Amino acid sequence: MKTFVLKLVGIGIFMLAGLVSNPLLAQHPHESMSTDPHKKLFGEILEKGQFEFHLRSFYMHTENTKGLLDYSTWGTGAGLGYFSPRWKGFGVGFSGFFVFRHFENNIQKLDPQTGLSNRYELTLFDVHHPDNHHDMDRLEEFYISYEKEKFSTWFGRHHFESPLLNASDNRMRPNLFSGISTEFNPGKVKLTGAWFTHAISRGSLEWLPIEETLGFYNTGRNPLGVEDDYHHHVSSKGIGILGVTYDQDQFDLKAWNYLAEGIFAASFAEVNSLQKVNSNLDLMIGIQAFYQQAVGDGGNPDPAKSYLLPGEKTHGMGFQTGIKKEHSQLAFSFLYISDQGRFLFPREWGREQFYVSLPRERFEGMGGVHALGVKYDKTFIKDKLKVSLGASHVQTPDIHNLRLNKYGLPNYLHFTGLVDYRFDGFFKGLDLQFLIAHKNEDRQTAIPLEYVINRVNMTNLNIILDYRF
Repeated sequence: MKTFVLKLVGIGIFMLAGLVSNPLLAQHPHESMSTDPHKKLFGEILEKGQFEFHLRSFYMHTENTKGLLDYSTWGTGAGLGYFSPRWKGFGVGFSGFFVFRHFENNIQKLDPQTGLSNRYELTLFDVHHPDNHHDMDRLEEFYISYEKEKFSTWFGRHHFESPLLNASDNRMRPNLFSGISTEFNPGKVKLTGAWFTHAISRGSLEWLPIEETLGFYNTGRNPLGVEDDYHHHVSSKGIGILGVTYDQDQFDLKAWNYLAEGIFAASFAEVNSLQKVNSNLDLMIGIQAFYQQAVGDGGNPDPAKSYLLPGEKTHGMGFQTGIKKEHSQLAFSFLYISDQGRFLFPREWGREQFYVSLPRERFEGMGGVHALGVKYDKTFIKDKLKVSLGASHVQTPDIHNLRLNKYGLPNYLHFTGLVDYRFDGFFKGLDLQFLIAHKNEDRQTAIPLEYVINRVNMTNLNIILDYRF
């Protein structure tokens, strides 16, 4: 922890020194000695910056079917950040976080029946060094930004949100990205552009080049049926993003394009509309669509080591409809992914935001998918208490279909429940969550246990306490 604090303080000194030495930002020596009572010194401006303290405690338990290992762990972390006020449009920010692992059960053990490792709990800590219990700190935000009127830009390490590349903030720490991002928001339309060369993923303490982030989670199975995988073998200079969003009253549109240089290109679009039924009830209608194709050789001239096979492509569509009231909504959703190829977007970069998505499972890595879902959300106590219930049925390709089922996921039923209470008054900033997810296989015949553990016939329990001030 001492090392972490020294690193964080060092970053602060470095950034502030850089600002003061920058002729665009610094005052001349004689100006800093001004006796004009109406002229603020640079240091006085920095004093009005915002410090943010963040405490997070996370308990997770996975109960697998009888005969397979169960897992549990509890960790607590804290972080500190500083975000300066704007001066002539410029601002700086930096933050860091450290984590303590209080206890664990089995998360470093291979399951004796299947030889497979833990899936969920270890991503709370350090997947690169599973036995790391002590030096779990990471430097997160570290940026210079500029904002004026309808334009803003961020350079350095910072948060970024989009439908596919995002924080995926449902573990101890989120994903962050390093590069440059810009926004232009003249009104109802917002234009977003970004280019990222490095990332730090949830479950990781290391900032890595984009090409090195692929594959430190489970790489699944190669469609060619060979042993090699793409981890450490993919070549890419970075990922570029272009997004357009339009928001007007009860209608919004999103269109995003992603280019992982040398690997793939993907497009995602979403249209949502609310139609007034009566004074208390709205009808929700939504459509999503995506298209993806390999770029070049998919990351490596050797197909056994590429992320996508050369020429691989796929597409999909999603639909949602339901009703919405002031404090509740009920939604029915559907997702189709073509059997032309697999939908692939690195899990280390974010979580796909499909209508039918539920916590603790993804559609990444699969083609030939049909999924039906229902979600119900209700808020109580002046919206401080939120209850969310979800259920879905997902039909996947055969578990032995290497071309379309990267992780060998069988058909399954998925159920989730979330209770989220945001405190007010004396404890304002405190958020307590209880999340439970259960997945059950939906097949007529028994399947090998290696396709069961951490996939289906399991329950995942989470208790999360989050406090910011």
